[in-house]
Order: sequence, then structure tokens, then C-alpha cells
Amino acid sequence: MKKLFVIFITFYSVNAFALYTGNIPEQCGVLADNFWADFTPNQYTCNSGQFLPAYTLGCVSCPADYTCPGGTFEFNENEFQGATKSSEYFTNNLTNICGINAPLGFVASFIPNTHTCTPGYYLPANIDECTMCPNDNYCVGGTYTFNETTSQGIEACSGNTPYAPTGSAICYEHILHVGDDVVYLKSDKLTTPSLNIGMNDGIFYANMTTEPTLMNKDSEHYLKLEFNNTVYYVCDDTTYTE
Repeated sequence: MKKLFVIFITFYSVNAFALYTGNIPEQCGVLADNFWADFTPNQYTCNSGQFLPAYTLGCVSCPADYTCPGGTFEFNENEFQGATKSSEYFTNNLTNICGINAPLGFVASFIPNTHTCTPGYYLPANIDECTMCPNDNYCVGGTYTFNETTSQGIEACSGNTPYAPTGSAICYEHILHVGDDVVYLKSDKLTTPSLNIGMNDGIFYANMTTEPTLMNKDSEHYLKLEFNNTVYYVCDDTTYTE
């Protein structure tokens, strides 16, 4: 018995691709779907003092804290070219620099705050504001720079003038105790009449005024005296005003 063999032959259409650098002939327009563009990055020549930022079509001025010697560079989407950091620290705003190129691990450069304290106030260690002078110390006031370990503008009363109320710029030689309150006495007479108190080292004075005046700035009490049929209030310099 004879057998019949049938052979099937399948033909495939194969497209061949190649880089074409000339003009496409008009009659070959049908082949346009098989062409791809071949891009060449633009080149830019930057003068000294200029650099080429990332994703930018042209040179620009060198940013602060960088040096830019100039040169020829190709367009780049991600990295700037032609700029070199000139110092360890940035002292100006960082502009025209991409984050991918910026140095890793920035270190902050701190400038301590400066404070001007009025008389009766000082700048404590590790405190960023003026503070009232504590009692038995004097604070003349001044301008001070923050310091973590050292207080500035405060001195302890001592020697012949060991006493001072809070917030004082001076110390006093003696105090007059009246119950739990005191009047700070001084060697100069300020009012007439005044309260004169004799000590072994001389006469010391407290002010007297007809205006109701507390004994001292921290007191809540009055010390009243009658002299020549007139009521006076005894006080020190911390509350007395002429």
C-alpha cells in the first residue's frame, strides 16, 4: 500500500533593524515605524566661576561655598558638574546643588546667643536668658555670651558690704531687722528726716518718706514712725523714689 506524505512549510517574516544616520527616502516612509531616535547629550563649556547644574540646559554662576574652575560638560539628569566644595562648613544658602551631590553628614556650626542684662540681673551657666540676682549677691548688668559652665555678671557680697536684696546691683554694709523683715542701711543720708542708727563703725541711714512705702522690695510690710506730728514710712533704696 502506498502512503502519501504531506509536508507543511511555514514562512516567517523577519524585520531587520539597523542604525540609520541619513535622511529617510520619501518612498521608504512605510518603514518609519521601525526607526528609533539616537540621542547625543548636549555639551556646554562653562567659564571659570560657572558650573553645569543637574538637569539644566546651560551654565550658571558658582554657588556659595564652592569653587568652579570651568570646563566642558555633558548634560546630566542627576548630577551637577564643575563645582567642588571649598570648605568643611557651609556658611551660605545652598543653591543650584542637587541633593544626590551634596555632602553626606552635615555638621551644624553654632553661634552662642548674646544677652544684655540690666542692673540687678545676670546670665547663669547653661541658661539662655538673664535672671534676677539672688539675695546677698550683686549684679551690675552687662552683655554676656551663653556659656554652659560659667555664670556671668554676678558677684557675692562680702567684706564690709555683705548684704543685698534680690535683684540688686549693689551691696549694703548693715541691715536693720524688724521682725522677719529687714531694711538695708547705707552710709549716705538720702532723705531729711532719715532714720539714723549708730554702729561701732559709724552712723548708717534708712530713708523716711510720707508716701506709703514698703520696707524693701521683697517686703509686704510698712514700718511707720511719727516725727514732729507727721507719720513717716521707713524704707531702703530698693523701694524709695524721690
